[in-house]
Amino acid sequence: MLTDLSGRRFGVLGMGRSGIGAARLIVRLGGTALLSDQKAEDQVGATATSWRGRGIELEFGAHARLLSEKFDTIIVSPGATLKQEWLEAWRTSGTELWSELELASRCYDGNWIGVTGSNGKTTTVTLLTSMLRRGGLRAESVGNIGTAWSELLPAFDVDVFVGEVSSFQMELTQTAAPQACVILNVLENHLDRHGDLDTYGKLKLKLAAHQHTRDSVVVNGDDPFLRSHTDCLPGRIGLFGLGEAYEWFVQDLCLFHKRTDCAKPILKSNEWKLEGKHNLLNAAAAASAATSFGVTDDQIREALQAALPVEHRIEFVREVAGVRYINDSKSTNLTATMTAIEAVHGEIILLFGGRAKRESFAPLSTLLGNRLAGLISFGESNSKVRSDIGQHDLVHYVETLADAVAYALSRAQSGQTILLSPGCASYDQFLNFEERGSQFKKIVMSL
Repeated sequence: MLTDLSGRRFGVLGMGRSGIGAARLIVRLGGTALLSDQKAEDQVGATATSWRGRGIELEFGAHARLLSEKFDTIIVSPGATLKQEWLEAWRTSGTELWSELELASRCYDGNWIGVTGSNGKTTTVTLLTSMLRRGGLRAESVGNIGTAWSELLPAFDVDVFVGEVSSFQMELTQTAAPQACVILNVLENHLDRHGDLDTYGKLKLKLAAHQHTRDSVVVNGDDPFLRSHTDCLPGRIGLFGLGEAYEWFVQDLCLFHKRTDCAKPILKSNEWKLEGKHNLLNAAAAASAATSFGVTDDQIREALQAALPVEHRIEFVREVAGVRYINDSKSTNLTATMTAIEAVHGEIILLFGGRAKRESFAPLSTLLGNRLAGLISFGESNSKVRSDIGQHDLVHYVETLADAVAYALSRAQSGQTILLSPGCASYDQFLNFEERGSQFKKIVMSL
């Protein structure tokens, strides 16, 4: 474990939460860091600039110093775009390349759980952290869920960290080995960055690749990619999914825990506040990991009954004149949108769009006139929606999210739901999906 970074110089690419957290940890452990971002100084928040001169140097507008000066290690933020010539230059010079996750895991020798997958990560991390706390453990959520792990290190008052881990973080993670790992699913996502499903999926599996045989890995037994790729993992595999084949399973909208041949019901769908079969599956995954840390069935049930929907994930906003408004801005791929449609009862007017990924939207056309009373397309993806779905009386095109809400409002009838589940990245018009969801809620609350 790294506890003393004295005499070591780090370059940190990107001034987002991960980059700032990494630089702060480096300084706390005695090292120095150059924090570099392509944005101008007035575009970067005060959080980064406040650390100037306290062991952290800052570079704005380009990466000239980061590319020309000597560093022992470069920390790359997950949102940063890497150029191949940069990678080749750093590797030729013998400079190590780490993710913020790699840095944090090397600086911590306690227990941690990594949660990854295409969909469901944030909800699963939230549920799992709550279960562990019900079991008497001091647990903290970190990673993509909001707080960079590095921000909380060194840690002396935490029993276990629960980290939300993306494929971007895994690209430059070499040795991270969580005591428990949860892999929820592997679906076509981020192929614009990773190229193909096999490469993307193996980045997810990499989180469990360096575990010990005593460690545990929780895997979705119904996922085709995971079923065919988990035999090589060193940890003890626990499966969850639909039906009695698994230790933790969902059947008839109820969560069960099976020991030997006896399946014990843990929670029915009407006994908690989260909607949809997919959230019961997230609960099954979280419960499987929690039991490996000694959490009991009763404590798991208590945690689930107290759980609240995670913001921007099939989040009920309000009802106006009999029309329900639901915010699912976290949906950044088609599978997430289809999951949200399945979870919402009754007819839906879908608000869909943003920056498209490499997947077809054609499956939505089969729902038009059935589950979907209308589809309002907005943003950069309008041309792709036109291409994939074609001309349809129930599809309407607008430019902005505000326009989409206004048009949906003019068409909605009592008993219907206006669902924001964009199925696309938010970067065409927003900083992130949180800003997109917050704008939607602000519009709805003003109605």
